[in-house]
Amino acid sequence: MRTKTFEAPVVLDKAMLVFWQQGYENTSMQNLVDAMGIHRRSIYDTFGDKHELFIQVLAHYRDQINERFEQVLATHTDLRSRLTAIFEIFIDHPDNQPAGCLVVNTAATLNSLEPDIQTLIQHYLTQEKALLQALLIAGQAELEPSVAIDLLAASLQSALIGIRIMAKVNPDSTTLTAIVQQTLQTLPWKEVF
Repeated sequence: MRTKTFEAPVVLDKAMLVFWQQGYENTSMQNLVDAMGIHRRSIYDTFGDKHELFIQVLAHYRDQINERFEQVLATHTDLRSRLTAIFEIFIDHPDNQPAGCLVVNTAATLNSLEPDIQTLIQHYLTQEKALLQALLIAGQAELEPSVAIDLLAASLQSALIGIRIMAKVNPDSTTLTAIVQQTLQTLPWKEVF
């Protein structure tokens, strides 16, 4: 029996980049073999087929985003700075990652994807909205009392999805940051006297 000579998180990162750059449909197993630097048999033995690998890549990506969200919660205490930092996750992405967002890119092709992937993407987006709702509830003292939290969370998520698309189309961080600041300015903040 052969022993694995690779670390799963490292090769998942490599597969993630291929799917992110090319999309699920345009990625072949040979693309994955080449990028991951492991044998096709090792991919099948460890991760399954392309479909199963993609599901694991999406979970791996989501775990990375969740870690970054947790860092935001740990390092920012007020609502405005937390929301700004969440948007900045997708503006100031690591240099080794493409601009935009793997989940949003995948969501844009939902109709052509298999039902379990569609369900997974919808689940991730539902989790994201719940996070935004929780942030708004925690920071409700900073907002006007009449604010509809559920609707505001949905609006923020829509803006967050838009920023991820804009980051891919126009990755100028100065422009994107200005858009985020304008978006957050329109929230129903309590006036400070």
